[in-house]
Amino acid sequence: MVLKFAANLNFLFTEGAPSLADKIKLAHRAGFKAVEIPFPNSDLNKVVDIKNETGIEVALVNIALGSGELNFGSASIPGAEETFKKHLSETVEFAKAVNCKKIHIMAGLMNKATREDHLCTYKNNLKYAASYLEKQNLIGVIEPINKYALPSYFMNCYETATSVLNEINSKHLRLMLDIFHLQHIRGNVTHSFKDFEDLIGHIQIAQVPNRNEPDVSGELDYGYVFSLITGINYEGWIGCEYKPATTTVDGLKWLSKYNLKL
Repeated sequence: MVLKFAANLNFLFTEGAPSLADKIKLAHRAGFKAVEIPFPNSDLNKVVDIKNETGIEVALVNIALGSGELNFGSASIPGAEETFKKHLSETVEFAKAVNCKKIHIMAGLMNKATREDHLCTYKNNLKYAASYLEKQNLIGVIEPINKYALPSYFMNCYETATSVLNEINSKHLRLMLDIFHLQHIRGNVTHSFKDFEDLIGHIQIAQVPNRNEPDVSGELDYGYVFSLITGINYEGWIGCEYKPATTTVDGLKWLSKYNLKL
């Protein structure tokens, strides 16, 4: 089984702070065949054009975000339901324009509402999203994010995430398994793959604790992690969502270490 990797453009090819379209060009030039991108608030047409020009795939797009307390999503924010629907609709239209099949639905930060109110809002919004995405033949993924990377993020628990997914029970709503966050939140990576295998819709990688390339010194043996991914017959893109220790291109040497290719 051949593993395939997508460049996360929130983290890679940021040298010189190029535009999103420029980052896509750089990723293509480096050999990536797919990218993960944020929803482009500006230059949307340029992003569509460069995607079509290079032929690169868009493996994942983060949902459109608001400002202030909605800067990390709105899916769990009481009172922001209409904003969530608007952002989802906008992102779906963009995803269709670039032939992207997966949207990362971000939960948002906890505010003065109770966790119960956040959870109720989250479930209702995700039920709406699952129905909407089914009609568009797209998949939404939800991602637990650890408290060290993003304090106060609502979705910070795999048990809660899987419980919500099982309750909604839709093939159009899946789990994003980011190995960096997984190790921070619960560890037990081997059994987590087995526990979540039927719910996994997307995978991302980075070393722990400093979120650099997989081959730098850290808590995880990525040779073993890659064997776990192969073991569940995962055929999707694997997002490289790490911070290059030096430069993006220099950091890609980790691929040869594990006998992998872009």
